[in-house]
Amino acid sequence: MSSLQSITACPDVDLCAVFSKRSGEDPIGTAPECDRYLIVEVPMPWGRNVLQSKNFPVALLPVMEQAAARSAKGRCLAIAPDPRYSKPGYRRILYFQRPASQFAIYDKQEFWVPEDLVVPLVQALPNPGELAGFKPYRQTAPTRDFLVCAHAELDICCGRFSRPVYDALKTYPQPVRVWRTSHIGNHRLAPTLIDFPEGRYWGHLEPDTPHHLVQRDGPMADLRAYYRGWAGLPPLAQMVEGEIFAELGWAWRDYRKSGQVLTLDDATGDAQVQIDFISPTGETGSYRATVSVSGMVMTLNNSGKGDFREVKQYRVNNLERL
Repeated sequence: MSSLQSITACPDVDLCAVFSKRSGEDPIGTAPECDRYLIVEVPMPWGRNVLQSKNFPVALLPVMEQAAARSAKGRCLAIAPDPRYSKPGYRRILYFQRPASQFAIYDKQEFWVPEDLVVPLVQALPNPGELAGFKPYRQTAPTRDFLVCAHAELDICCGRFSRPVYDALKTYPQPVRVWRTSHIGNHRLAPTLIDFPEGRYWGHLEPDTPHHLVQRDGPMADLRAYYRGWAGLPPLAQMVEGEIFAELGWAWRDYRKSGQVLTLDDATGDAQVQIDFISPTGETGSYRATVSVSGMVMTLNNSGKGDFREVKQYRVNNLERL
């Protein structure tokens, strides 16, 4: 029996997340590199494209198109209202932005505005000087926001598998908050989430994983299999950053860092990657490693559609501190 036949003989294998996990697909390097996130509270239901859902502010679309024309490294996500944080007639807006070339966490701005002010606020966000009129609506309390992908309209896995993760995170009081969010990418890695303000992506989560993410109470190396990567880096650099994170542990979160692909062999896919850092004490340094293609695994793009494909798997070699 072939490996594909063995996997497809398993129950629920037509669910993309089940297939991906059973095939051994490594989630590292699947976080989209992103400079800014616009997160808008949008009541459910959502369509497959949340921007075309009936409750998404239509007047916001041209504003977003203009922003996308200025920079491709931006994302808009919807979060569902929650009785603990929301009230009728108001929308919460979260705006996370890269503060510098080397950084550890995204800068956050948060506003809670009447619905008729959503578009004017979003128009003003890129220009801090235009935000004075929104001062009464600014929220300044520090928070840690978990965005759990619950976009079942796009793929059933995000609805079916996200609920236990959402419920586990809901047990924590503020400053921890948990939101059901629209598609964050790669639903075959469900249940999947983003941890803000760090901008770290996690996937293939188990029932107890959210508690370890909140409490940071165990070796990071034990969570390596669930780590999709940090959105502050390109995908190949995420793979190296993941190895450093597993080696140094949770203290690595506080290092300001940047990364670049120094060389890439188009024929083999091998890459030389460098991560530069500044420690919390001001120490500077770099890590360098080779990222190599280690093989291929079969995965399933979407549940129930049979659209199988092979995806490359990678290995980090010769990691050294310069």
